[in-house]
Amino acid sequence: MRPFSLILAAAVSFAAATAMAQGPSFSARAGRNPVAIDEPFPFEISLSLDNGQMRNFRPPDFRGFRVVSQRPSQSTQIQMGGGGGGFMRQIYSWQYDLVPLQRGKFTIGPATVVVDGRELRTEKVSVTVVEAGQAPQARQQLPRGVPGFPNPSFFFPGMGADPDPEPEVTPPPEPARPAGRRNFLRVVPSKTKVFVGEQVTVEWFLYLTERQNNYAPTKEPRTDGFWVEDLDVPNQRGGLAISEQLLDGRVYLTAPLLRKALFGLKPGRYTITPLEADISRVDFFGATLHSEHLKADPTTIEVLPLPAGAPAGFDPSAVGRFSLAAEVDRDHVQVGDAITLKLRLDGQGNLHKIALPAVPRLEGWKVYDPKVNVQMNRSDEVGGSKTAEYLLLPERPGTTEIPAFTFTYFDIRKESYATLKTAPLSLVVTGEARPSGGNASAPVAAPAASGSENLLALDVRPLHKTLRRDYASALYRSPALLGVVIAPPMLLGLVGLLGMARTRLTQETEGKRRRKLRRSVDRRLRTAAAHLHENRLASSLGEIERVLREFLTSKLGRTVVGMSRDELRVALTGAGAPQALVDSTIAALDTCDRARFALGSIGTDEASTAIDRAGEIIEAFEKLKAPAGGAA
Repeated sequence: MRPFSLILAAAVSFAAATAMAQGPSFSARAGRNPVAIDEPFPFEISLSLDNGQMRNFRPPDFRGFRVVSQRPSQSTQIQMGGGGGGFMRQIYSWQYDLVPLQRGKFTIGPATVVVDGRELRTEKVSVTVVEAGQAPQARQQLPRGVPGFPNPSFFFPGMGADPDPEPEVTPPPEPARPAGRRNFLRVVPSKTKVFVGEQVTVEWFLYLTERQNNYAPTKEPRTDGFWVEDLDVPNQRGGLAISEQLLDGRVYLTAPLLRKALFGLKPGRYTITPLEADISRVDFFGATLHSEHLKADPTTIEVLPLPAGAPAGFDPSAVGRFSLAAEVDRDHVQVGDAITLKLRLDGQGNLHKIALPAVPRLEGWKVYDPKVNVQMNRSDEVGGSKTAEYLLLPERPGTTEIPAFTFTYFDIRKESYATLKTAPLSLVVTGEARPSGGNASAPVAAPAASGSENLLALDVRPLHKTLRRDYASALYRSPALLGVVIAPPMLLGLVGLLGMARTRLTQETEGKRRRKLRRSVDRRLRTAAAHLHENRLASSLGEIERVLREFLTSKLGRTVVGMSRDELRVALTGAGAPQALVDSTIAALDTCDRARFALGSIGTDEASTAIDRAGEIIEAFEKLKAPAGGAA
């Protein structure tokens, strides 16, 4: 048997050397197929080459999938002696964890790499995504043998395979966490009962009994019913900030994962769904030694209605602690010179949703739309400042007093309503309107200085002395005289008509304005439909919101950005819109708002319905006898 063993070893060595001498190999494969939506699956790309130089690796376009983690690795395979001589082979591997975003059949494009000046491409990989529960259970089958080296079956088919493989057993669900025993995710809300508009801070932490190599979130928590602001999370060099913490009698390695500030929109009980993530440990070569799926507990927050007795015009979003200030850059101006009015709201609260007080109508002034700027602080309590800058242009002289601005809010510490009031501002305008014509008289040229040279030479004579009488007589009797006399007035009239036509063509009439607005509306609705076709729900609903706000601004003759729902309802009703149309418009804007804080609650069908509803709303406004706001 010993000679046979030597012959077999030599054959294996020769086959290995032959296989390794076949040139570079570049391939890609999915860990399983089909896969379930919202469940991660592995995708691996491998490159093996002999003494070559690898550069410019480009991963595939994972369109339709979310990459939750990636792990590159490299190993070297060496064979010395034997009948085939020695060889050294470099093996590169890129492992990705992908999460499907929607159902259907997808094709993952090729990866590319340049080896010794030649570009290599992997084959395209087809992946079928099905509903959760319809895909087979994930199976981890790694080649038997030393990581980084080929399986014996690479050289001889069937060699090295387990003749009696053990059936794969799906592990039972893990029991509830005993205190101080294993890894887990923990959710910590700052409070479980809040008023409408009051901030509650929710934090998610990772607790480990031993260090792990990889952390990959697989499912984000859903926060339906809340306006959400992401807060800063401490990190160390782009990774998790790990510290030690004692909990349940055991020391854990703890890291903060997420921090969110939530503001309840309506009274009720709302459940925040769990955060889910995968953790794993890998060996030196990047092979997974142990992986674990973690899931935090859901948490319920009760949103209480604000106390009764709210002042008229109170915005339910104005909850927190605030200060209000109003100022102008100058209080004495000339007619035609603009001033800047700055209105600033500072404090802690949901400043993005709070509307600033509006500037009242000022007689003799032209007020332009404000420039609104919000600066947020997202450390612990969400707050900052919201500033509106108005440009005011005086049209006639006189003294104008801008009345005091008032702002009512619910003081969360005192649990009572409070009203802020600024001091009135007095403006003095001097001067008169400038005349539209030019100067009354032209400047007179100064006399020539004494001793200056006379520019008219003595031999220059008046024209009438050199013109012969027969020339004038010939022109008088010529038939061309009528053309010479009539041509200048006709030419002047033609120039005037052309100028009037040009002015009329360039003037924006009501019909042109409507056609321009309609083209803009159609273009934005087509863009929203295109985003929806590519499953970009947030972008689609954002386009719908923009087209509705631009259209309503044009119809009302005033900006609707920053208006509360009650203010917008009053403005639309006052503009002659029927109650059903007002309710439909408010509902459409509410659907668009949900895309910013509860995108998961909106499906493709609802987004498609939102596009159709926006078109119907715009068409209904166009059919009104008296256009809204009188801005026909």
